[in-house]
Amino acid sequence: MYQGNNPTALASQKFMLDALNELLKTKEFKDISVSELCTKSGVSRQTFYSLFGSKENILLYQLDLINNTKPAQDETDILDLTEICNRYSKYVVSNYKQLKTLMENNLADVLNQMFYNTMSSCGQGFVDLNQSEVEYASRFMAAGLCALTQKYIKEHKKPSQNELTELSYKILSGRIYKN
Repeated sequence: MYQGNNPTALASQKFMLDALNELLKTKEFKDISVSELCTKSGVSRQTFYSLFGSKENILLYQLDLINNTKPAQDETDILDLTEICNRYSKYVVSNYKQLKTLMENNLADVLNQMFYNTMSSCGQGFVDLNQSEVEYASRFMAAGLCALTQKYIKEHKKPSQNELTELSYKILSGRIYKN
């Protein structure tokens, strides 16, 4: 996926994202073709593949744009579980509509990847883990947050940030087990 700062490429990414969101209002994700997406956005297939490579990457791009959970470079050492859970719940509540669309289109793996990318950047805050263990921990936490998000969105029409923060903290901290 394109990560540069070329104004033309960035504009094309936005056109494609807007086109996808417009098409999702009338079609399921799986029924939207790359050709249709390119036609709607006015972007060539070659540009599509050089910027995104896949339709799923457009969704990942959108999730990254609205991701307020990812720590800044200077925050990674001070970020603790409480703050991670606060940021997670704020993200879910703030982006409820987009996340619900992902779930309705059976695209939880895109959300899982975004959570994994975020958790990986929090690795310096983990205690006594080598690099391989950080990878396992990041994947484990991402999968848990993704599953929690899926269930929560399915069961709540109006999400509560406090409730979601408390629930995610309770689960991720291990406070769900008997001593």
